[in-house]
Amino acid sequence: MDRSAAYRVRALGTGAELVVADPDVLEAAASFLRAELDRIDRVASRFRADSEVAHLDSAAGRPTAVSADLLELLVVAVRMARATDGAVDPTVGAAMCRLGYDRDFPQIADGVVGQLPPVTPVPGWRRITIDPSARTVRIPVGTQIDLGATAKAWLADRVAEQVF
Repeated sequence: MDRSAAYRVRALGTGAELVVADPDVLEAAASFLRAELDRIDRVASRFRADSEVAHLDSAAGRPTAVSADLLELLVVAVRMARATDGAVDPTVGAAMCRLGYDRDFPQIADGVVGQLPPVTPVPGWRRITIDPSARTVRIPVGTQIDLGATAKAWLADRVAEQVF
């Protein structure tokens, strides 16, 4: 007999689903998931002016002290950029905004009339400087970091490690 139980929540611009084999641990696991979603949103959301990544974006090219969480997320993002030869690039935030993805999906109107902006290069992941020992990161002036492609996967792995 299957005793699995599921918890679903909207977060980080998408849906998250947690399935556990033991229904008795669902409440605690869901609580952990919600806390981690909130924490990563405060660290990595490009839709929040008060997020840590927004602070990094506004550092005007200066080395900036970051939390252990943001440091790890950026290390993972750069590792994935390297592994995909730049197909996954965390410096695409400004380009995403130019395309109209400058707020959460529910706030974007369907059927917006207009044309796509001209194609312009992104700063590129190779221009991110990470100093793990000093826990600082420097990104080029005008760069907007977008960790959506990697932070959600990182978070899923973290929750799976802790819950199971």
